[in-house]
Amino acid sequence: MADASVQNDEVDVEEVPIPPAPDPTGKGRRKKMVNRTKLGNFNPDEDVNIVKSWLEISCDPITKRSLKSLQSRWDIIKAEVGKFSSFYADAIRENPSGMSDADKTTHAAANFAGILKHNFAYMHCWEIMKDEPKWQDPKPRGFGKSTGGDGFGEDSSHEPDTNDLGDDNSSPTGSARRRPMGRDSAKAAKKKANSSAGSTSSSEYASRMQDLSLQKISILQEESMRKTDHFQQLACIDEKQFEEMRSHNQSLLDIEQEKIGSCEKQEDERILGIDLNACTPAQRMYYEALQEEIFEKIAARRGKRQGP
Repeated sequence: MADASVQNDEVDVEEVPIPPAPDPTGKGRRKKMVNRTKLGNFNPDEDVNIVKSWLEISCDPITKRSLKSLQSRWDIIKAEVGKFSSFYADAIRENPSGMSDADKTTHAAANFAGILKHNFAYMHCWEIMKDEPKWQDPKPRGFGKSTGGDGFGEDSSHEPDTNDLGDDNSSPTGSARRRPMGRDSAKAAKKKANSSAGSTSSSEYASRMQDLSLQKISILQEESMRKTDHFQQLACIDEKQFEEMRSHNQSLLDIEQEKIGSCEKQEDERILGIDLNACTPAQRMYYEALQEEIFEKIAARRGKRQGP
């Protein structure tokens, strides 16, 4: 039955519902819902502490300490240490010249015995508990107004409660340590830290996005300038190529004109060299007209050269 001995270490804390008062109308009772809160798993160190505590105290075959006896003993120690802490606080506030911490403890024990009519029997417990915030700043005693009881200003039935350890309203003095943070305070601090971390992460993300945007804009500007320079270079190259092409075409045109002029000159020379006497009347008339045109063209060319 090995599986039966294995228990889940997740603890469900159940809030016991308060029984509702009887309905005087007799219409029945309303059932109150029970809230269950699932806590985290115990870690190995906590398991070891539980086992050691159980073996050393609850299951001790010699002492046989019960939970009730332990609670009763703790209440007595807690009350006595709470009273002594007030006497010790008075000794610290008085702060006699040349008195050491041990002298202040002895002075507080003497005042305790003189006022409460019995010795403080838990000095060994005080040595352990004195550094805890619970007992570092006790309420002052009110001997002037008190006529009985244990000598405290408040009711002697009031005892320090361990739940007061998480109270944030009292502040330790001197070299006192800071009071332990309560569960709600710890949750609030954690939530605040997470919120601050989230805000910081959001700010860092926004800053990085802004930097990336600026880098992107810078890259686009550089790319635009590079393209503009490239287009200008292409325009210069195209203009140069166009000029070279135009010059080449002009050269070809000049060569072609020279060829045409040379052919035309040869044709004019041939026409002028024809013997009109050997031609028929019609041919004679045709070549005479051509020869006249050639003479007119030569005369016009001479006139252009000579100028007005």
